[in-house]
Amino acid sequence: MRHLPIVIAAALACALPAVAQTPAPPKPAAAPAPAARPTLLSVKDVMRRIVNPAAETYWAHSGVVDDEKGSNDRAPTTQAQWDISINSAAQLAEAGNLLMMEGRARDPNGPWMKYAQALNSAGIAGMAAATAKDHDKTFDAGSAIYDSCFNCHGRYIPRPKDSLYKHDIDKDLKDAGKAPK
Repeated sequence: MRHLPIVIAAALACALPAVAQTPAPPKPAAAPAPAARPTLLSVKDVMRRIVNPAAETYWAHSGVVDDEKGSNDRAPTTQAQWDISINSAAQLAEAGNLLMMEGRARDPNGPWMKYAQALNSAGIAGMAAATAKDHDKTFDAGSAIYDSCFNCHGRYIPRPKDSLYKHDIDKDLKDAGKAPK
């Protein structure tokens, strides 16, 4: 009596026609990885056409500037102005990525990548601050954008010997009691 259900199941299995198994459709071949695209703009052009305009725009919409007329708060007061800050910060974040691309990175294992990452991080902070409409954090992000630019320029932009702009970032940091970047 105990084995009856198993016997019946076995008999039914033999009596029923076999169900044709459809083979599983073949898995599509993995798409080939896109080939690395050559960079189209030189570093100089990325700076001239993306970084500089975006940074100048961001700074024009943040911080407080004192001039002969008094204190001038540049923080946005309308959504349209905040959107300008968000957009320019986004451009700076992506510009940091562009500067890390093969073909642009001056020394992929050196400070260049740190400076490009700092620009990316500052741009992201600027986007967050402007999205939150946070006056002080917008100013702080503008300072971080400036610092990332200044540090990189101090290291990588050659100056003529007679230039009035004499800058040794490592010495400046050491003099300030900070570790060189």
